[in-house]
Amino acid sequence: MGLSSKKAVWVQLTLIFSFLLVQPSIASEYALHVKRGNKPAIVDANGRTVLLRGVNLNALGDYYQANPNSPTVIPANDSDFEQMQNLGFNVVRLILSWSFLEPLPGMIDEAYLQKIHDFVDLAKARGIYTVLDMHQDAWGKYIASDGSESCGFFEPSIGWDGAPEWATITEGLSTCRVPGLRELSPATAKAFENFWHNKNGIQDNLINVWKRLAVEFADEPAVAGYDLINEPNFGISLGWSQTFLMGKFYTKALKAIRKAEHSVPGGFEHIGFFEPSAEWSAFGVTLPPLGFFYFDDNIVFSPHLYSGSITITGDVASGFKHAKNIASIYRAPFWSGEWGWFGENTESGIWEYAQHEDSHLIGGAVWSWKQACGDPHTQKVWNGRVVQDTQRQLNITYCPGNVEGGISPEYKTVISRAYPKYSPGELIEFSSDPFTGELTLRGKTNTPGTLSLWVPRSDRITTPVIRNGDSETINAELSNVSVDGYLINIDVTGEYGILVSY
Repeated sequence: MGLSSKKAVWVQLTLIFSFLLVQPSIASEYALHVKRGNKPAIVDANGRTVLLRGVNLNALGDYYQANPNSPTVIPANDSDFEQMQNLGFNVVRLILSWSFLEPLPGMIDEAYLQKIHDFVDLAKARGIYTVLDMHQDAWGKYIASDGSESCGFFEPSIGWDGAPEWATITEGLSTCRVPGLRELSPATAKAFENFWHNKNGIQDNLINVWKRLAVEFADEPAVAGYDLINEPNFGISLGWSQTFLMGKFYTKALKAIRKAEHSVPGGFEHIGFFEPSAEWSAFGVTLPPLGFFYFDDNIVFSPHLYSGSITITGDVASGFKHAKNIASIYRAPFWSGEWGWFGENTESGIWEYAQHEDSHLIGGAVWSWKQACGDPHTQKVWNGRVVQDTQRQLNITYCPGNVEGGISPEYKTVISRAYPKYSPGELIEFSSDPFTGELTLRGKTNTPGTLSLWVPRSDRITTPVIRNGDSETINAELSNVSVDGYLINIDVTGEYGILVSY
């Protein structure tokens, strides 16, 4: 990317280092909202474009336990958030389970709510935002075969995560599923159909849970927003449910959340992340949800970009293209709530994804931080097994025993590459190559602001070299060198271009 010296502006640079990369806890000026229009973006209170890059964390998830001797999640603590910070992450998509939040109708589990607060606080102290994700897969852990039903060509269903037992209304339909496809059983379809039609008020119950969460975090700038429901299934009303019934739920949920936020002194509207239906992850595209939620100012389209990985059609480029096209319907930004490659020798796919992520000026959350040997993704069968396989998520886990193997080398180089966390005004373009150690960036702002860059430490160079425009070297004060990376703050105004060698 060429940067003319005529357009280049003088910048003053401060590199902030610390041994643990400690940075100030997220304050009110970092509260996020959405700028909609032809050039939509997630921005902070100072109008800086924000790229949210990080990981999914499932330590608070309530999963079906097929093997009673194998836990379904790996607990997390501050050291996990420290590692995320040292990778340069600024967001965690925190998996929540309705079954834990509301174990009985109308009863919120206060102890579980406190765990959510604790995780938000741990992330905040490390400069990391949290997206609260109401997670579910195949409706929940209470749709699992019990072995009494003969499935013939089909196979028994392993349970997953999501809804509490009292909200699981299958009307006695079969739990047998299409082999290998967790979503495709009559019981799962009926449970979702009853949710979309609010049978016994179960949809209202979930909305009331969101109201409570909105009250709890109404004035919290470290909460980026709310992912209203993970990969919702279309149920039985194919076509109707993906568009209008799903859109109706998003409308009702956001209306309730906004009312709850406004009821709290100092409360403000957080971003509503909304997803397409579950078949997006399988096929890379689906019908878009439609409804009055379109008129909410703070919405972000949040598909899961697995094209080129586990999605059976398309490639990485087509996945991003479809996401951008659907997001344009809403005049809203898109954010990849999940993405990832699984298995060995995945670095080429991760690198291809990363280049598209940069060129589209978006963020995303890789799936996932750690995967336990008892996780349904690992178990795969309803009656459980002793897993001997290595789980290659962002962190490696050796099974059995949940032996931790550290950050996957296939991910680490690419996922910790340099990127702009906060860009004053409009971020026009940027690219970052962790293999050559080069970042180029261009933006423009009508008012002076601070550009904040994450830059990882490397063996190529002692400290990053930052240039203004084509060639001018910027003087930098260096202190307290970190083991993993740097936070670089640069004062900019007008049209700005930055070149970083790292």
